[in-house]
Amino acid sequence: MLEVYLDPCTINCRKVLAGLDLLDTKYNLHEMNYFKGEQKSEDFIKINPMATIPAAVDGDLTITESNAILQYAADHSDHVEKAYPKDTKKRAEINTWLLWEASAWFSTCYTHVVQYVVQPIMGGEPNEEIIKAEAPQWNKLAGILNDQLSKTKYITGDDVTIADIAIASPMHMWEASRLPIDKYPNLQRWYADIEKLPSWQKTQGAVQKSILDLLPKNQANGGGQQSKQNGTTENSIRATLNYTKALDDQLTEIYFYEDAEGKYKNVNEPGNDAQEVNITDGWHRAKEFSYDKHGFSLHDFSSSYNGAWEDESRVKNHLYPEIVSFLKHTTGAKEVLVFDHTIRTKKNANKAITQESNTTQRAPVRLVHCDYTNDSAPLRVKQLLGDRADDLLSRRVAFFNVWKPLARVEEMPLAMCDVTTSPPEDYFKLFLRYRERTGENYVMRQTTPNSHKWWYFPGMNSNQVILLKTFDSEQDGRARFVGHSAFEDPTSKPDAPERESIEIRTIVFF
Repeated sequence: MLEVYLDPCTINCRKVLAGLDLLDTKYNLHEMNYFKGEQKSEDFIKINPMATIPAAVDGDLTITESNAILQYAADHSDHVEKAYPKDTKKRAEINTWLLWEASAWFSTCYTHVVQYVVQPIMGGEPNEEIIKAEAPQWNKLAGILNDQLSKTKYITGDDVTIADIAIASPMHMWEASRLPIDKYPNLQRWYADIEKLPSWQKTQGAVQKSILDLLPKNQANGGGQQSKQNGTTENSIRATLNYTKALDDQLTEIYFYEDAEGKYKNVNEPGNDAQEVNITDGWHRAKEFSYDKHGFSLHDFSSSYNGAWEDESRVKNHLYPEIVSFLKHTTGAKEVLVFDHTIRTKKNANKAITQESNTTQRAPVRLVHCDYTNDSAPLRVKQLLGDRADDLLSRRVAFFNVWKPLARVEEMPLAMCDVTTSPPEDYFKLFLRYRERTGENYVMRQTTPNSHKWWYFPGMNSNQVILLKTFDSEQDGRARFVGHSAFEDPTSKPDAPERESIEIRTIVFF
């Protein structure tokens, strides 16, 4: 009987586990901890001098390559002809794909695993430049698979073989490692079929447990609650968001100056309707979100600014021009105005909301809101652009908040309400009373209980931004206002570093 040494959370070990089950091979399992380095122990090096896992031992034979383990097991199986046929041509085709996986596919997928899974486990951040450099190779190979799978159900025909298990294994954490398989429909269809295999499902529990134990955030498939959306497993958490009750006899308002206490006698304060909701991890659909449909979108954005974020003038001189270029490229706008920004950190939580100085330093806002209304956005254009405003407002105008982490987000993330689930009647005005002017936001209610779909991106890093559309003058059915809020993430570690982010407020003109 085979003696098998492995850690089920690694790619090649998962391959061996699922493959041996497909082949109905009997074996003794010796489970090891890869991240504790147990494969480098003196006892294991006596078994495999390469100090790598998986490894399989059959008497005086030791096999240290995952595909070779599956080939050996298949050679000794009497009743799994379809998984590794005896026909030499069929077997040669399977062997070709096994070698292709080991020599090409594994390494390109593993680049994503290292950056998006291993780096966070080790306390680092993904290097997006490495991902960008690898993208042509990954897309080339994914295209080869996609073409092959346009002709066959599985890699070599109508039956699943050990080649399918081998090629699926580098993708086994495709959500956490952000493999863009949605661009390749045949590949996506095939992988969904692999996930339904009993041999694959039997090994999924061990993988999920290992990843959930290791990842600092709920990034891996399997965290929190699960639901099905378009056949894909979604991971969600339960958290509290602060909605606002709409009262017929009271305005909803808040004051931003120190001597306003006497004005609160007949005020409906915002955030007075805390509700526990599902908030879904959006990484598996990150490329699908559109600010014109959902009200928000996620983008890569690397800034050259490396100065102090408290230095307002340097932020304006260095970061603002980069934001202008980014938004012109992303939205197709002819003109972009960046008009202010706010640094948000939890350490500012004790700052009074009525403080009138240093308003660029604030705490995260735990209120479901949108920054502009149908009236306040055009008014803001007029306030900022004077004589040019009427001409600019005669064409399409949109407001975007660019929300950018200053470091990896480990607590107090941002949640976005999918605009496709929030009808106009769920928004109503919040009046912002400043000493010399009154502004307007929208706050939100749920006219239909549990109707809003909320999304977030746990573990965002400083090379990513969320675009929040807070106003659009176009009324053709596209998203115009997106509700959003910071929230206490129940999965955050007690010692998680405080969230630090910057939001840059902009107007784009088309």
